[in-house]
Amino acid sequence: MAFLATALAGPLIGVRQLDAASGAQIRLANARSDLDALLRIQLAEDTSLRGYMSTHDPAFLEDQPAKSAFDQQAEALKARLREASIPSGVSTVEDMRRQHASWEADVDQPLRRNPGARDAYARQSRGKFITDRMSADADTLRNELAAASDRVERALRKRINATVAISAGIVTLFAIIALWYAIGRATAIARLAQGQILVDALQRTLRVGGQRPARTQMGFAYASATREALIGGDVLDAWRASPDLGWFLIADASGKGIDAARHAAFAQYAIRALAADADDPADVVNRFNRLFLDTFDDPSVFVVLFLGAFDARTQTMRYASAGHATAYVRRGTLIEWLPPTGALIGIDRNEAYETETVPLRLGDVVLLATDGLGEARSTDGEMLGEERVAALLRDAPSDPQALCDLLVASADAYSGGVQDDLAIIALRIVQDDESAATSFSPIGGRSNA
Repeated sequence: MAFLATALAGPLIGVRQLDAASGAQIRLANARSDLDALLRIQLAEDTSLRGYMSTHDPAFLEDQPAKSAFDQQAEALKARLREASIPSGVSTVEDMRRQHASWEADVDQPLRRNPGARDAYARQSRGKFITDRMSADADTLRNELAAASDRVERALRKRINATVAISAGIVTLFAIIALWYAIGRATAIARLAQGQILVDALQRTLRVGGQRPARTQMGFAYASATREALIGGDVLDAWRASPDLGWFLIADASGKGIDAARHAAFAQYAIRALAADADDPADVVNRFNRLFLDTFDDPSVFVVLFLGAFDARTQTMRYASAGHATAYVRRGTLIEWLPPTGALIGIDRNEAYETETVPLRLGDVVLLATDGLGEARSTDGEMLGEERVAALLRDAPSDPQALCDLLVASADAYSGGVQDDLAIIALRIVQDDESAATSFSPIGGRSNA
């Protein structure tokens, strides 16, 4: 009887443990989703105000969330955290709430009433500081949620191992019960794994692999116009050729969806391969242009790209640009445009691309974006345009990831939703001990999130 009880209890315990772990992971995922939504509200409000202050276009203010939205989302997030047994996160949310109230009272309302006030720049600077603090709080809370998820997974693994160990000695005597247990266990694991695979796939879609160049910080953002599949023809990549030399690439393949993604993938991996034995961007782009024409015979297929190489020893960037227009260097408050050095890829086999050299100093920021940024259109059909992009860049945060988030949110607010594939790279020159790993910003607020 003891063996029978053990054989019956083992599967039941295992299934319950799996179901409990699945429920815990779902609660943690819901809390992460609510946290992202809370931060998006602040970024949307801050973006609308920055857009208005930079361009004096009241269309930016029309897209601000309702004033009560932040408090409502904060309450929902606190409920999620209590449900997920993360009470320490509640105080973090309260701190974000206080900072948001301070931002509204000290930054948003005064600048709306008097955008031309003498202290307007100081208030905008305070707004940046407050938003950066809120982003830091959100990162802290995300780390807590990730740690909790890891604890659930480790505990689940230990419990499963213990259950299997107890049941192993009597499997041969109770084959039918063991089979039932295996089916129940496999079903529960499959439910848990299916949800996790979906989340991981979406996260991988919005993440750039590779390594940032030495002595740089980098930010990335991506949004696809193909909302259902979350795929498009834009490429973001960065990798190191040596401890001092790093490459970074942004490219936009013509078309939408699967075909554009196929051409984009070809561009990414072909350029990586060609750059492996080269140090001159123009040489890589020239060879890639010929390879692209040899591979694709459709005259409607082309690629716009910017390939940069940063040498940390000389603090110099060399680049070749195949028709890529949205490329800037920000030096303090001065914005310098980086012009193309050749035509689009896939047009002319004999096109001769050139390499331009750009010296960079500590704190300088290089911004690259595909045409989904400058060509974002308002409801009246007016494009955001390179001048507005440059104005937003001039007043944007110095942190590369915050800069990318701001520009995506600005395009989204201006156009009411990303209408074309949009990719952004921001690179900032820093001291060695300031360098940080690359990251990829999820695009939130709509179905492309």
